[in-house]
Amino acid sequence: MRVTHQLMKNSVLNNVNKNLGQMSRLQNMLSSGKALQKPSDDPIKVAQVMNYTTALATNDQYQKNIAAATSWMSVTEDSLKSITEVLQRVRELAIAGATDTMSEEARRANAIEVDTLTDVLVQIGNSSYQGRYIFSGHQTNTVPFTRDEDGISYHGDQGSISWEVAPSVTIRGNIDGNDLFMTSDMFQSMEQMKQGLLDNDGEAVNISIEKIDAALNHILDKTATVGAMTNGLDMTMENLLSEKINFTELRSKLEDIDFAETYMNYAMMENVYRASLSAGAKIIQPSLLDFLR
Repeated sequence: MRVTHQLMKNSVLNNVNKNLGQMSRLQNMLSSGKALQKPSDDPIKVAQVMNYTTALATNDQYQKNIAAATSWMSVTEDSLKSITEVLQRVRELAIAGATDTMSEEARRANAIEVDTLTDVLVQIGNSSYQGRYIFSGHQTNTVPFTRDEDGISYHGDQGSISWEVAPSVTIRGNIDGNDLFMTSDMFQSMEQMKQGLLDNDGEAVNISIEKIDAALNHILDKTATVGAMTNGLDMTMENLLSEKINFTELRSKLEDIDFAETYMNYAMMENVYRASLSAGAKIIQPSLLDFLR
């Protein structure tokens, strides 16, 4: 093979460009902190990085769902505690009103308080979170309870609000007002108690105590359920946080560079590039044609 001056020149230029490309790649790695600049760098690793990125995005969404569910349940739990306090007070009034020693005036005073506490329960039943009523079922923009001369009406539905908190794991995070208040005859029991107090009928008041106790137990059962679900969400969140750390570390091992090693390689490549320029300058001498021009 005949080695011409043009062949040597092309070979030198190709090598210089190759060294420049390597140096540029290392420089990009240092500036970005990433070992993978494009899919062709390492298709297998890029695919793995994409899988971890997808897993992390899913993990973040689950965490957001849990945070939303936890906040909703926290408001629900606070409301349930308030309902419990109201019913306990109603029960105290009922026990006092059922005794034969209580005067008619005292019973009427208790009846007024029971009526006021009924309004308090309606207000609690209309509790909201971020502008959405928590006891309206699906109808979160509808005020669930109203009270008029005909009694207390529920305007929501029995729909459930759910959040996906893990793969194939969906929880119901709400309690509808019909289940919470209406099925236990809470308002009806309080109305009967109030009427018994107004009628100065100790026996009627005493009968209503059992119904208030049943309503109270119903609320306590719901409170325990919400508390158990909240604890479960806390545990799920801890697992997701651990999973996120694990996925982040695995992705980092694939795509992040070792700065010290990369900088050392860059410095070596820079020296190689400079050397190739210097050698090339000596090899590529003017040709005879250059002298004849």
